[in-house]
Amino acid sequence: MKFAIVEDQIMFRALLRRLLVEDCKGEVVLEAGSLAEVRKLLDGLTMVDLLLLDIRLPDGDGIEFVEELNKSNVAIPVLLLSSSCDDYIVHRVNRSFAQGFVHKDDEPQMLLTAIQVVAAGGSFYSPRYEIKRREMAKAPDSFAKLLSPREQELLRHLGTGYADAELASALGLSVDTVKTHRRNVMTKLNLHTAQELQAYALKTGFTTVDHL
Repeated sequence: MKFAIVEDQIMFRALLRRLLVEDCKGEVVLEAGSLAEVRKLLDGLTMVDLLLLDIRLPDGDGIEFVEELNKSNVAIPVLLLSSSCDDYIVHRVNRSFAQGFVHKDDEPQMLLTAIQVVAAGGSFYSPRYEIKRREMAKAPDSFAKLLSPREQELLRHLGTGYADAELASALGLSVDTVKTHRRNVMTKLNLHTAQELQAYALKTGFTTVDHL
């Protein structure tokens, strides 16, 4: 089998490479540490049996890149990797075109199983992902049930702590529109202050400390 790895952590990428070569008896034909790098090598993905893709990369989002591949009609099985299993990531993975998800804290044997299953045309999601997905499905106050897709997208920005005027300029919206969205999101989630909104965004994975 031929594999591609998109992972910015050099040590972890080396461990993945060794596992793919030694345990899976495969060949790593493409490696990249960012989305910019893999986009330059996009033609090489057509010869790959499986893409191992980190979700949080220095210059973008792996889940959005999966959508980009789908729109470009690049048909390739994708196994997503992440050090986070927050609510928002689980929600987005569940709606994506990826065939699998493994947490970076999972045992190597689980990753090996996921690689074999997805490369063979199946799907594989780690137990901690499935537990979180079931919890969210049962929770009546899950953001997925309360917020529209547009409001979920905006919460990624609202939770960073930037002022409405700054967000309006960055997103190409009016200040009044941003204020309206902020008010609606906070009302639906029963949040009352900007601090509560930011804490919620961090807890559920809509934003990270690096983005504050």
